[in-house]
Amino acid sequence: MTKTNKIAIILAGGSGKKIWPISNSNTPEQFIPLIGSATPFQHSVELISNIFEKDNVYLVINKKFKELALIQTNLIKEDNVFIEPLSKQTAPALGLALTLIDEKYNDDDIICVFPSDQLIKNVNEYYDAIDTACNTAANLNAIITIGVQPNIPDTNLGYIQFAEDRNNKKNEEITDELFNKGIRKSIVFSEKPDLETAKRFLHSGDFVWNSGILIAKKDVLKTTFHKLLNYHYEKLQSIKNVLGTEEYFDELLNIYKTFNKISIDYGILENAENIYVVKASFSWDSISSWKEVHRIQLKDAMDNVLQGNVVAVNTTNSFAMSDDKLVAIMGMDDVIVVNSEKEILICKKSDADKIDELVNFIKNSNISLY
Repeated sequence: MTKTNKIAIILAGGSGKKIWPISNSNTPEQFIPLIGSATPFQHSVELISNIFEKDNVYLVINKKFKELALIQTNLIKEDNVFIEPLSKQTAPALGLALTLIDEKYNDDDIICVFPSDQLIKNVNEYYDAIDTACNTAANLNAIITIGVQPNIPDTNLGYIQFAEDRNNKKNEEITDELFNKGIRKSIVFSEKPDLETAKRFLHSGDFVWNSGILIAKKDVLKTTFHKLLNYHYEKLQSIKNVLGTEEYFDELLNIYKTFNKISIDYGILENAENIYVVKASFSWDSISSWKEVHRIQLKDAMDNVLQGNVVAVNTTNSFAMSDDKLVAIMGMDDVIVVNSEKEILICKKSDADKIDELVNFIKNSNISLY
């Protein structure tokens, strides 16, 4: 009997705008140690490497971050690092990986796709959810996502609605064993809803956060990608003709220049019919904004997170950090203050989700960013 391989594909994109000015276009947020001594990238790779064979762990990354990634971990073989010439979001990155590993693996081998910017607690529950998803993928011609119980109405994340009732026809292909382990048929994907919608999702009881993890047999994932993102699929398939030649990188660059930016969520999950979700119980956080950095850290009696050379008087519900000069805050509430080497950010914490708009405004104003 042929052994079924389990393959991990880690997608390490990032604009560097989420936690600007600490992150930037040269050092995206997943490579910065904001919570503890390890970066989110290091944390993610270590967790994944504990349950996958090293030969079967792959990284897809923009060419300018490859060296940084390899400095931060020795758990990924350099030959297993796939370089994107341009950043076009997660769907092209996945398509590139599927193309480059296609000849190495069988159709029934299990592909597990992971983001690189997550912080996981309750590690055993995390591994249980992955195992459940892999078992489901092996038994159903479906894509399995992993959903996390929401605890706040976050507008920066994607949400998955699922069919909770065991007698719902949508759940009829799920065995009792898998149903009891949290497998449900997905109904709707909603990416970054507005605040009122997010509040409704939170209180409905049948929505989970989309963790960005998806698992399926190689053939199922390829077939779905081909159907829903046909142009990307066909273009990427054509690079097989130049693999191992001097023309490969030039040809890949020319192909990427024709791609629109599209995420896996928009390109595949919102349109595919064969999507199931694991209702997971592990603690999960994504470094998606300064607001999230404040939320997931220990706070003082005034609900502040103060890092470095910072003092705060009569200030509440705020985040401030400075590695060099003193930052003093007085009489403030709900603010973010970040002093970096060259820039200072000051904003309401409630506006932290819009930092990328600020960075774009600065660039469009022809102001230099370091």
